[in-house]
Amino acid sequence: MHNPERHTIKSADTAPTDRDHALRNWAAVVILAMVGLVAFAKVGEDVFNHETTSFDAAVRAWVLAHRSPLLTQFFQTVTTLGSVTPLVCVAVGGALILLYRRRTIVASTVLVAPAVAVAGYLTLKNIFARARPSGLGNVIEGTYSFPSAHATSSSAICCTLAYVFWREHLVSGRLAVAFAALIPLLVGASRVYLDVHWTTDVLGGWSAGVIIAALSAALYNSSRHLQPRHRASGDVH
Repeated sequence: MHNPERHTIKSADTAPTDRDHALRNWAAVVILAMVGLVAFAKVGEDVFNHETTSFDAAVRAWVLAHRSPLLTQFFQTVTTLGSVTPLVCVAVGGALILLYRRRTIVASTVLVAPAVAVAGYLTLKNIFARARPSGLGNVIEGTYSFPSAHATSSSAICCTLAYVFWREHLVSGRLAVAFAALIPLLVGASRVYLDVHWTTDVLGGWSAGVIIAALSAALYNSSRHLQPRHRASGDVH
């Protein structure tokens, strides 16, 4: 005979526990950090040893041959909106939303991303001291090229906000992935299109940003249980 009680007990035993969820979250953060480290180490080594010249030159030649006024205007807008200052404002706005929800400690983890991103790319630029391409209209920006500050900041901040807001049930998983991927992709592409960065500058920036986002996510995982949760009227269930 069918025993409903036995079925109920079995379902409860096989249901994922809070510990299972925590282990999966930490595993995802560790994997993300390892991917970022390996990618940055590879790109950084090749750039330092000047082994990316032919690749970067080929991509640059293709982009220069496929420019259009409409795309130029579009990517100029993207690169302005995706610069460091607007992205820092986005991070601060995200932190303020979390503060409104009385998640003070969690909010502080969001602000780690822009702080470490700025310190990181400034330090790395001086280490690699790589010259930029000529730039659209032969306008050269006044800093070194590797890694791209735009790419580093956008991936660090967007990936961090996406992860934290998803874990806090403020956005869906699909929206979080779209936010974390599409904005850094467009911002990085704008830097190559406008000829102010080599392709490997952007790849290195994305990789560095992923490492920073993984650090921020690790801090979030460690701190989210240090304070009680308060239900706000806008909670997503």
